[in-house]
Order: sequence, then C-alpha cells, then structure tokens
Amino acid sequence: MQPDLSLVFSTHGSELRSYLQHRLGDGHTASDLVQDTFLNVLERPDTRINDIRAYLYAIARNLLINHRKQEARRRTETVAPEAFAQIAADQPSPEDAADSRLQLERIHRLVRELPRRTQEIFVLNRIDGLTHAEVARELRISESSVQKHLALAIAHMTRHLRAR
Repeated sequence: MQPDLSLVFSTHGSELRSYLQHRLGDGHTASDLVQDTFLNVLERPDTRINDIRAYLYAIARNLLINHRKQEARRRTETVAPEAFAQIAADQPSPEDAADSRLQLERIHRLVRELPRRTQEIFVLNRIDGLTHAEVARELRISESSVQKHLALAIAHMTRHLRAR
C-alpha cells in the first residue's frame, strides 16, 4: 500500500533536501532530486515499503550517483564537427513517430486538465527546464508551492498514464 505522499513529503522532504544539498553544494539541484525521489515513489505504487525514510534515502542516493555520473559525462572532451558527419542519422520508423505523436497529444491533454497555475509551473519546470527556485522566482511564489504543484501534476499524469 502506498504511503500518503503529502505526509511523507512534509515529514521527510526538508531533511532529504538538506542531505542532498550537503553532498551537492547546490540547493537547486538538491530540490530537483528531492522531487525526483518522490516521483520515483509515486511511480511504484505496488512496492511494499517497511521503512519509508530509508527507502527515500536509498532512492535519493541512487539519483545523486546518477546525477554525478551525468555531470562527469558532460565534462568529457569535445568532438570535432567533422566526426559527426560519420554518424548515421537515427530516424524513427513511421510507426514510432506516429506513436510518439499520439503519446505527446495525450500528455498535452493531461496537462490541459490541470489547474491553470499547476499547468504553468509544470511547463516551466518540466518543459522549459527551470529549477524549482527559478520557477518560484518567475511566478513570485515559494519553492514549497512549486513543489506541491509539481507533485499534484505528476500524480495526475501518473494516475492517467497508468490507466492506459
């Protein structure tokens, strides 16, 4: 049975953010990883969780490791533009392209079902790539409000995408 994520977030969210911020030295990325941690819990509703705090920390630690790996890959040497001419184009099949369009239309519809403010926050964060702090600053609201709206949006999207 899935725990009440609102209660879990209010109980462990700040502590988890502090843990990640201490290891990253970056509060914005820490906030994003906290959001992703709770998204992971939300995406696995059938998982039996005996100790939610330990489970959250395990997910956060794995996300932190993945984040550091991605950062290391980004710091690799650049490749000369001529080398890209040797790479074959990776074009999706017509069926894959049509399926992707249908999925995208479904996601657009689900986003339009959200309350206007939640839509705005979701688009700024997940589509435009703004951090929680940037969204909060842009909309003149608290980061906590941004996180709550994103949690609602993600729960809505997940619930309807699973019903597929």
